[in-house]
Amino acid sequence: MSADRTRQYGLSMVELLVAMALGLLLTVGALQMMLASQQLYDTTDSQSRIQENGRFALDFLSREISKASYQTNDVDVENRTFLTEICADACTEDTTGLAGDQIAAVFNPENDRDCADNTVGPDDIIANVFYVDTVDGISALNCRGFNLESNSWIGVGQPLVDGVESLQILYRVELPVGDSFSYVSADDVTDWADVTAVRVAVLVNNGQEIGSGNLETRTFTLLDAGPFSLTDKHERQVYSTTITLNNVIYADPGK
Repeated sequence: MSADRTRQYGLSMVELLVAMALGLLLTVGALQMMLASQQLYDTTDSQSRIQENGRFALDFLSREISKASYQTNDVDVENRTFLTEICADACTEDTTGLAGDQIAAVFNPENDRDCADNTVGPDDIIANVFYVDTVDGISALNCRGFNLESNSWIGVGQPLVDGVESLQILYRVELPVGDSFSYVSADDVTDWADVTAVRVAVLVNNGQEIGSGNLETRTFTLLDAGPFSLTDKHERQVYSTTITLNNVIYADPGK
């Protein structure tokens, strides 16, 4: 007795190899899309952090520096705007190198606190000192209070914004000829009573120890400082603003 049987065959070797090749191509394509998506996310995230750090740094500096020469009805700061003498290491100064300058804005705090949230006396005249410092490979904009009454620091410095690598500052000096003015460094200010505005520039990265960009050399110039050439994986941006010293202008309407 015989019966019809349908013979079944598997894949031939050629068909199997073609299927494996197609599968491999699809897998590689999917991996490339995933890597490209991750790189795009890292770049976008890094740029967002840089913009956020730059905005926060300028906001802090604008708010605090604009307080220079502020005084309450009971306390007279003696027309001082920036600490420039008898100040230990707290002086407003123009320095070389990437970290850049230091600025110390003098005023009588209305809330009896310095920029690091330390409590001071209601009649104390202080200076909020801003500078750049690097700890564990991460640079940051720092602030520390200085008490002019005791000629001593108030507490310790506090990092305000990570990722700030350089702080450069110029001072607007009113010239005696007409309504002219010029922006100069702290070393070139001869009379601090003539300073009516401050121009600030910061160099900012994403605030992480290792950048997410490609390893390459990038060059930056901030105001009168630089160029600074840096070779690493950090992407950076320069942000700047001009801060008007309203307390000085209003105290002397002739300016």
